[in-house]
Amino acid sequence: MTDPLDLEAELDLARRLVAEAEGPILSRFQRKIEVVKKRDNTPVTEADREAEAMVRRRLEELRPEHGVIGEEFGVHLPQARFKWVVDPIDGTKAFIHGVPLFGTLLALLDGDVPVVGVIHLPALGESLWAFKGGGAWLNGSPARVSEVSELSDALLCDGSALTVSRSPWGKAWMGLRGEAGLSRGWGDCYGHFLVACGRAEAMLDPVVSIWDVAPMGVILPEAGGSFTSVAGEQRIDAGTGLSTNRRLHSEIVARLDAV
Repeated sequence: MTDPLDLEAELDLARRLVAEAEGPILSRFQRKIEVVKKRDNTPVTEADREAEAMVRRRLEELRPEHGVIGEEFGVHLPQARFKWVVDPIDGTKAFIHGVPLFGTLLALLDGDVPVVGVIHLPALGESLWAFKGGGAWLNGSPARVSEVSELSDALLCDGSALTVSRSPWGKAWMGLRGEAGLSRGWGDCYGHFLVACGRAEAMLDPVVSIWDVAPMGVILPEAGGSFTSVAGEQRIDAGTGLSTNRRLHSEIVARLDAV
């Protein structure tokens, strides 16, 4: 039987790793950089690849018995109980365009459940982190979702308006947007980050992979919020993601589920 992990120690490791990943990322930010299209037609840069490779090397050195799931280099030790999920640059398109709303995501799974998570925004100098049972923290201070309970007072976020409109929930989400106090297209991890630290009330991701949202599965609950699929499932592998301040979660899920 595997001994229980010291989650606080694993969080410390995660924070060190995302800090180390800043080097290859920020050294190329807002500079001319080669962009390659992957098989799924999404872009990747040498910054993505070098940052993930660095994280993977460190994990192999420090946690050789743990598995790794990475956006750029696939799965290592898929049968391991504990697996790290890494997205070196979540928001590569923003990074390519010199926009600072991108982040490095790192999470530790116990089975399929996130127990440690970090969202690090290197160009903004902000970090959000949590471990299961330990609360959520923004730059070293407690992070909490907002207390907003009325849609008319809420800020709703999403990524690409085109992607949302083409999804099955496009019409319903646009209806919610129209009723919200404010709506903005602050996508990728940045929208979830805003919800977790009380700056926004909901973030919709209609198309995601596990590495796009793994940290949200522990950070949002520890901040007092909710992270589920659009259908309300508490899982990170459903292909969709919805972060809310919890007070609005049931209403938003019900409206999206009605399509």
